[in-house]
Amino acid sequence: MRDPESLDLDEVRGALARALARICPPWLAAERDDLAQNAFLRLLELEQRKGPDALTAAGYVWRTAYSVVVDEIRRRRRDRADGSDVEVLPGRGHGDPERTHTAREAARALRACLAALAEPRRVAVMLHLQGHPRLEAAALAGWAAKRFENLAYRGLADLRRCLEQKGVRP
Repeated sequence: MRDPESLDLDEVRGALARALARICPPWLAAERDDLAQNAFLRLLELEQRKGPDALTAAGYVWRTAYSVVVDEIRRRRRDRADGSDVEVLPGRGHGDPERTHTAREAARALRACLAALAEPRRVAVMLHLQGHPRLEAAALAGWAAKRFENLAYRGLADLRRCLEQKGVRP
């Protein structure tokens, strides 16, 4: 970017678009315009606080774009962990109402079955389903590795049984 006197908002938008095109993972590509808008608003707030000099550093534009993408990824992981956001992945039920409905029903059944598990088993199963390695998951839960294995194994068996009773099969 150039000196503050010739600061062009279209130039800032273009720099953000280029940064997001490189930073944004493919599965977030559909949200790129929203991410660009969020980043642009952050940059405008910065300009109001510190003046136009703050926007002249191209590195700050990149850091802002990166920060917005990381925040969105964290928000989605948090929503998924809460079970509050049922997302149908592209290519899986997308555009097919019956498959979308089936996926949502399966997600509801999964949440209900997870909620029915005893707390230690639910924690172990959630850590397992999130993809944590055995030793890392045990450390996160504050358990010995063998306890984590037993709780996860028994919790997954309970989960399968509950899902089968609800008519959900792989």
